[in-house]
Amino acid sequence: MRTALAGTLVAGITAFAVGSTGRAEAGSTTPPWPTTLEALTASTPTPPVPITMVERPLSNLERASRSEARNAVPGCSGIVIGGDRNGQLPPSELCDLWQRPYQDRADAVVTLYALDDAYRARFGTDMCLTSGYRDLEKQAALRASLGSRAAPPGLSNHGWGLAIDFCAATYTGTSGAWLDENGPAFGWANPPWAHRGGAGPYEPWHWEYTSAVARMTASAPTR
Repeated sequence: MRTALAGTLVAGITAFAVGSTGRAEAGSTTPPWPTTLEALTASTPTPPVPITMVERPLSNLERASRSEARNAVPGCSGIVIGGDRNGQLPPSELCDLWQRPYQDRADAVVTLYALDDAYRARFGTDMCLTSGYRDLEKQAALRASLGSRAAPPGLSNHGWGLAIDFCAATYTGTSGAWLDENGPAFGWANPPWAHRGGAGPYEPWHWEYTSAVARMTASAPTR
């Protein structure tokens, strides 16, 4: 129906604009714009897609980073005031992690969530945790249980809310290799002292928010 109607319209316009000899009527002038017939019969080219609209695929790390930027950790601003004591951080400085009951300092939690987003995009599950922030009481109990293998109360980076302990399923094998490669991009690493042959006990499960730990170390008073 639409094709027949268009054909009739074009035929009528042609009969009106062209004489019986097939030529334009004498004395007519060619207008500077397309005729109605030309406009109806001309094909419209498809405009090319702007290069800026063609996006390359995002890597897992970029996807997780953008996701973290769009979706803030619920109930966690990521802002800390500081000035607190090891093992005595106020609730306002702490945020929940995805695996309860573990918490860490707010700024550390925000970056740790971003790392977990990237980990989940790669492995389909969250990183498994065994420890986070420890107050003085918890650190004292751990020291009593493990002896010198645990730091004294007030000296552990867990007491600053800047450390996390992972389950073996997370820090070993393929997932452990992935963490070693990608963790530093989010500010997290297994510190050198915890490596095999390092200055401290071998603890491949112990990871720290390195930039914040470095700032605290640099500001610590010297003896």
